Order: sequence, then structure tokens, then C-alpha cells
Amino acid sequence: MDRSNPRQVAPRSRAAGQALVEFALVFPIFLILLLATIEFAFALNAVLSANYSTRDASLIGAEAGSNNGADCQIIKQVLSDMTPPVDPSRISQIIIYRANASGGPVSGSYSGSGNVWTHNPVSTTDCSAYGGSSSLPFRLTTANYPEGLPNLTTGAGGRCDYLNGCPSNALRTRDTIGVQVSYTYAWHTPLPNFVPLTSGSFTITRANEMRMEPIL
Repeated sequence: MDRSNPRQVAPRSRAAGQALVEFALVFPIFLILLLATIEFAFALNAVLSANYSTRDASLIGAEAGSNNGADCQIIKQVLSDMTPPVDPSRISQIIIYRANASGGPVSGSYSGSGNVWTHNPVSTTDCSAYGGSSSLPFRLTTANYPEGLPNLTTGAGGRCDYLNGCPSNALRTRDTIGVQVSYTYAWHTPLPNFVPLTSGSFTITRANEMRMEPIL
């Protein structure tokens, strides 16, 4: 082949230029799909971690029952289960609540039925008397589900873990305790730079409930 003939070289040059243009068009789409796949994996991990931590923590709450320091043990379990790549410092709120028979809060709202613990790394809670944790980065901001037994005459307040209810005539049946976790998820990849997302983070909220372990 005579390479000095431009008419023979031109088709190959046009093909190379066409491939370059096609690559320039396809590459951004490929990059977005790759970042979306990676981000989805991180987000799914955060959802599963939040769900697992609430299930585990509600079991701890069911076993702790009306004992003092139950909330400390529940929060400690949530933090223990939220492991990397999840960042436990992004847990904005933990609500420990009394649930109804269908699993929802008894008063219609989680905060109205429970204790709201808000993340506060500066003003921590001393839990050294309950299981060895010296402090936890949460403060009790709303207290609607106090630790300890309810009034054994009226059944009001407290946490009922008696098999026959509180009082024994079952004015109030044995409690189902629930734990709700709110986790602020922040993007791990530059995906928001390519896709017009509303903000740089969003909140993942998960809750689980468990029937109190009975005291005979």
C-alpha cells in the first residue's frame, strides 16, 4: 500500500475520529452508572445496618425490661452495630418507644410514645453505672417512656415487663418496646456533581420492635 497517498489514509483517520467522538459521548454515561452503582452499594449497606441495629437494640431493650440503665444499653448496642463503612457519628437521633400490637407507637407518634435521644458529642450522657460505657454522645431531649416499673395501681408510666400485665389484672398488658434510628447519609462519591440531586445528604430512618421478656 502506498502510504503517501492521502486518499488511502483518510478513511482510517475518519474511523479513528468517529471512535473518539463516540467514546466522548459514552464515557460520561458509563461514569455516572459506575458511580451510581458504588453509591447504591454504600446506601444499601447503611439501610441494612440501621435495620439490623434497631432489631438488635430492641432485643436488648426487651431483655433489659424496666431495669435502670436500659436506654444506655440500647444506645450502646446501636453504636456497636453501626460499623464501617457506616459512620456512627452520623446517627442523629435514637427513639426508644412503647409500641402497640401492630408495631407502631401507642400514641401515634414515636416521640410522643418514647424517649428521644439526640446526638450531642459535646454534652454526653454518663452511662458508667450501666455496663461499663463511661459516656455516650447522646442527650435525652424528650422523655415519654421512663425507665422503671409503671404505677402498679393505675398502670401509668414506666415499662411493664410483667407476664400478667401491670397491675396483675392486666389493666396494662406487657409492653412491646421499639427502637427507631435516624441516620444522616452523606454521599461517598462525586455523583451529585453529575446528577442534579436535591442535597448532599438524606436521612435513613428504620425501626424495629420486640415484646418485653416476661417477669413471672
